[in-house]
Amino acid sequence: MKEGPDLELGQIVQDDKSRQISGQECVVNGKRKDRNDVEAELEVQPERPLDDLTTQPPPLQSESRYGPNKQNELGPTPTSLSTVEARRVTASYPTSPANPRNWTGRRKMLITITLALTGFISTMGSSIGIPGMHAVRDEFGVGFRVGVLIPGAYVLGLGTGPFIFAPISELYGRQIAYTSSQVTYCIFFLGTGFSNDMAALIVLRFFCGVFASVPPSLGVATCADMYEPSQRGKPISIYALGPLSGPILGNMLGYWLLYFGWRWAYYFMTILSTLNTILLILVMRETYAPVIQKILVYESIHHPSSASHTENRFNPINWFPDLSWMPAMVSKSEMLSVYGKAFSRPPRLLFTNPVAFAFSMYYAYLYGLIYLFLTTIPLLFGSPPFAQNDLFSYGWPQGTLPLSYLGLGLGFCSAAIVAANCQDRIYRYLSKRNGDKGQPEYRLVLTQTGMIIMPIGLFIYGWTANSHTHWIAPIIGQYLIGIGLVLPFNTIQNFLVDAFHPYSAAAIAGATAARSIVACILPLFATEMFVKLDWGWGNTLLACVAILGVPCPFVMFLCGKRLRERYAFQG
Repeated sequence: MKEGPDLELGQIVQDDKSRQISGQECVVNGKRKDRNDVEAELEVQPERPLDDLTTQPPPLQSESRYGPNKQNELGPTPTSLSTVEARRVTASYPTSPANPRNWTGRRKMLITITLALTGFISTMGSSIGIPGMHAVRDEFGVGFRVGVLIPGAYVLGLGTGPFIFAPISELYGRQIAYTSSQVTYCIFFLGTGFSNDMAALIVLRFFCGVFASVPPSLGVATCADMYEPSQRGKPISIYALGPLSGPILGNMLGYWLLYFGWRWAYYFMTILSTLNTILLILVMRETYAPVIQKILVYESIHHPSSASHTENRFNPINWFPDLSWMPAMVSKSEMLSVYGKAFSRPPRLLFTNPVAFAFSMYYAYLYGLIYLFLTTIPLLFGSPPFAQNDLFSYGWPQGTLPLSYLGLGLGFCSAAIVAANCQDRIYRYLSKRNGDKGQPEYRLVLTQTGMIIMPIGLFIYGWTANSHTHWIAPIIGQYLIGIGLVLPFNTIQNFLVDAFHPYSAAAIAGATAARSIVACILPLFATEMFVKLDWGWGNTLLACVAILGVPCPFVMFLCGKRLRERYAFQG
């Protein structure tokens, strides 16, 4: 059987009682049929690629589509008794109420906002412990670089988690991935507050990051499940604001919670994440089309009396995912295939495709800069123990130090508003002007803008950070840095999804792993870099690295289609 790009779809374990074959006749569901007729009906069809994040299955046109020389591009194509039902389900799916793209705009936006909030809390957990690092180091007797692993271990977990939960979402659906990960996340976060040594704290922080990785890594794919390509810009921009603003607000909140002791940052996150998990369970529904189709096929075969009501499981009253269909619809070979590809495909795509590599590296650099600033802004604006004696600081007290992040946070919000309102308009305008259905490169207009703004912000931030300049000047530089970080970060995600279809999941997974590694490493050397180079030359170095990536979106915008065809990934 030919495999689709991501996994075999629709491998159903058959019920021996439902089919009895004897001689030249067989009994199917109580009706006698000729063996040849049954075998013709039960012909196994090729599978549909499962990591197709961007298209819905087309309606059934004719029986000729199922000939041996035609690849079935419809949803699940299970074996044996399920073939007829699979055809019926996939033919009606584009107009089905179970199809997330047919849900009301209000319902889709409610899920999008809930995922943004969940992503916000997931990334907030990475930074809320940063203000208390010096207290943890003093209590456990460790050095600065070990202390930096408090956020670093969490970020590494954020990069590891997608390799575990992306296959789960493909096999069993988005809903089970979100629900199971967030419940476990709450348990591990509670454990961090009761850690008695540094090793336990770092290990627990890593596992917190693993289970927190689902909203940041699957959120874009979930939005793609619900929205057409020309409608995705606004919801993805709204969603992306959550994971991006989480580290900023988490850091700010951490300074105020530090008055109650460093452990209270983790207790507070446990309470907040538990409340959010309850909200997620109430709001989230399955959105992944191949899994929804599997469920509908399973229901129509095993519960034919209620077949007309199978779509009700996707209504708002169903708070928990139904697991009864999984043993029959997911085979062991399918599961092994999915996990094998989940671990092998992202690195192959990342290191063999120059387009994926270039944009993933810049994407990772942007994410690394976010955590670099989270750990170094207190050095510029704070007072000991948050500042260094051999490095200039404005000397703000602990109570007002969180306000030093406002410039960066406002830049994030401004960029998200611009992206939400302009990205789809730009995409539709360029599609209309060029007379096509849209190209991935149309997403890169805002990327180009942000990549020019960010080095300017870095120069202003670095060279105004001195005793002769008012503190508002570096705050303005922060604001420009925030805009320059979010505009490319947001649009590169969209570009990777569109440009590497049907291998979008692999592209996002590779970029996510790269960004987590960079975000863990950069803060380790940031303090030493600024102490030796000072604020001006240190930020100049960061700006020069950023400038190296500026030509990429311009070249891709002009030659993108040719480059994508030349370096097409074969899976």
